[in-house]
Amino acid sequence: MSEVQKPATKAPAAKAAAPKATAPKAAAKPAIKNVANFVEKEKVAAKAAPKTAAKPVATKTETKPAKAKGKAPYETNGEVKVTLIKGLQGCTKRQLRTVMALGLKKTNDSKIHKDNPAIRGMVTVVEHLVSVEKAV
Repeated sequence: MSEVQKPATKAPAAKAAAPKATAPKAAAKPAIKNVANFVEKEKVAAKAAPKTAAKPVATKTETKPAKAKGKAPYETNGEVKVTLIKGLQGCTKRQLRTVMALGLKKTNDSKIHKDNPAIRGMVTVVEHLVSVEKAV
């Protein structure tokens, strides 16, 4: 029987070690020879620097009234009428779902809802698309 010859395998080539490039070292700061002289120069420089007076703080002459938190920008008797005044084209998905949850489908569509924080929050999300008024 003849012996099966194994194909010759090459030994992995050893990588030639490349010499590492060393970066030039940064020049060390010169040591201060006369510390007393250095401290004297610092004191003189501090005295020579002009002292600046504190600038007066500008005050606002007219301020906007602060919005009351948790209050609706409309007066109600427990119910509000929400009307869709702009189209829904170009709105985000969140705005579309909010308008649909308010029960509005077409422009000039109106619904009456109870005035509660949930409805107020929904109106806030789409306040540029709807108008809110007191229900009659």
